Amino acid sequence: MPKIISSIKALIIHENKFLLLKERVHKKDIWDLPGGKVEYGETPQEALKREVREELYIDVNIGKSVGVWWFFSYHHKHQVICHTFLCTPPKKFEIDFTHNPADEEMVGFQWVTKEELLNQNFEGITDSLRELVANL
Repeated sequence: MPKIISSIKALIIHENKFLLLKERVHKKDIWDLPGGKVEYGETPQEALKREVREELYIDVNIGKSVGVWWFFSYHHKHQVICHTFLCTPPKKFEIDFTHNPADEEMVGFQWVTKEELLNQNFEGITDSLRELVANL
């Protein structure tokens, strides 16, 4: 049965570039923002801090809410609604995928400008996310 999942995402900005993660899902590489499901009892901010810490092994500073975007996972038959916050990393940081307890295969990351995010084809980046970024 199809589900709707409440999710949070971090639009991390550093030196005027945004962080995109590359994840292998069902033998296909897709791009996404760091984040994940909100667990029962968590605030969106608590969930976001936990998810980014798990995925990247950094603690982000959470700024303003920048909006909501969504995508459909046809393989899992669900829709994911992503409440997104503008975030910044600490002054010194190093992204590390090796501490992630989830069954996710992170295969890379890339820092991109707003223009690159809006105009280049990043498989998995939806028009609804691009619209949100365009309005920043």
